[in-house]
Amino acid sequence: MLGSKGGSSAFFLIFALGCSETGISELGKPTPANGARIEVDPLSLNFGVFSTGSDPIAREFTMTNIGTGELDIEQLEIVGADAASFSIWQDPGELTLLEGETETVTVLFQAGGASALAAQVMVRSSDPDEPTVPVNLVGEGAVPDLVVIPDPLDMGSTYVGCNKLNEILLSNNGLEALTIYSYAYSDPTIPFTIVSGPTLPITLQPGEFTSLSVQFEPSDNSVSIGDLQIVSNDPDDAGLYNATQLGTGEYIATYEQYWENPIDPPSDIIFAVDQSCSMDDDAANLASNFTSFIGQLSNYSNDWQIMVVNDDNGCTNSGILTPNTPNYQSTFSSAVQSGGGSYTEALLTVTANAVENTDSGECNYGFMRSTAMLHIVMVSDEPEQSWSQWNTFVDQVIAKKGNADNVRLSAIAGDYPSGCWASGNSADPGTGYWEAVNATNGVFLSICSNWASPSNLQILAEASVISDAYPLDHTPIPDTIIVYHNGTVIEGTWSYDASLQSVVFMDGMAPEEGDNVRIVYSSPATCD
Repeated sequence: MLGSKGGSSAFFLIFALGCSETGISELGKPTPANGARIEVDPLSLNFGVFSTGSDPIAREFTMTNIGTGELDIEQLEIVGADAASFSIWQDPGELTLLEGETETVTVLFQAGGASALAAQVMVRSSDPDEPTVPVNLVGEGAVPDLVVIPDPLDMGSTYVGCNKLNEILLSNNGLEALTIYSYAYSDPTIPFTIVSGPTLPITLQPGEFTSLSVQFEPSDNSVSIGDLQIVSNDPDDAGLYNATQLGTGEYIATYEQYWENPIDPPSDIIFAVDQSCSMDDDAANLASNFTSFIGQLSNYSNDWQIMVVNDDNGCTNSGILTPNTPNYQSTFSSAVQSGGGSYTEALLTVTANAVENTDSGECNYGFMRSTAMLHIVMVSDEPEQSWSQWNTFVDQVIAKKGNADNVRLSAIAGDYPSGCWASGNSADPGTGYWEAVNATNGVFLSICSNWASPSNLQILAEASVISDAYPLDHTPIPDTIIVYHNGTVIEGTWSYDASLQSVVFMDGMAPEEGDNVRIVYSSPATCD
């Protein structure tokens, strides 16, 4: 009997193990104390149709702890492509549900786009079997929907100096009327402009569209990106749509020019002095300082020609003076204090006549050399009183010379625009002279100042020889100009003068004799 009983016990143990879902290692292991279980109801919310101007549509679902122990609700998160159209009203955040407790969650729908919209609420909890439960959200937006075609718009490559036009469409792909209030580029300095478009505001019914004409006009050879901001009643992104346009600028040609300044460069200098009685002291001052002027000039060149022209016809009072002329100092001194006529206070007329009389057989023949700098120095205490405007005579001189960059007019005259009074000297403003000097990058000295000082004479001498203007053969794009002085890039000492189509150096900064200058630049295209 005992053996039979023991056998029965052994058989029962084996049978029990064979039917259990717990392995031998789990035998006697206690059931977890937390048996929390979550129930979410319903698992799908349909919000129907949302119309523009309506209040958000609300739907609810519940979360219930149907297990034992505490249930921790860890997070409620809306995910999906259209998540922005849905929100949780008064999100409870993290909370704990006791056995049998229920929490109601309200979801709001406010369509951010047209047609069907969908997302999910991901309910994350401490339920060991279902840690994440999705609640499906669906709704339809009966709202306006702005669509820009194409976006982005690539306008390709365009030569600098030219422009290209393209069209973009603004379409209402929604289910309600779309009102466009404004469109503008966020950065007005970019090379994109709207050249035509509808009068604003404009309302487009579903399926309707309008167009904008976009112009791309590059200023350099870079890639430009335009951000066109369109404001409408499309609920997406609070009604702001950013459309992108792209374009690339190209230079049609790049040029390089080279100059080598000559050593001992030639210079042709004309002096014209007002012979009215109030000018006697200034004429004498010029005469007494001529030797000092020649001393300064010799620092730049000994290949000079000088003549004095005081008579109305412009014929020389001194002859053509050179370093080889005997007693040229005394000849000059006498000439600047003699002559004159009805044009003595119209020195632009006198000097223009002098330049015109340089052809073969005329009174100043042999003076004006084709390669020399022509420097005209006028001295007067009155405004310029020629029969025509100053530019008439400047243009006449330049035309005769044939090269504006080798013409320079300077003046010793009354301060512009108010005139001057100093040390017993007075002068009316040098109107006419002032403009002619500035137009040719000459030197203007106040006749009331110590104009014959060594520093002022040095400036006049330098202006007689050194060209501060380097003409460009082609119209440049100013921002592309690169200037090399003796092989080194230089900046801050020059500027581009469009009226001369030249690179012009500042006073005292011009390259000197024997120096070389190289200028590289690009030109804009000429477009039909």
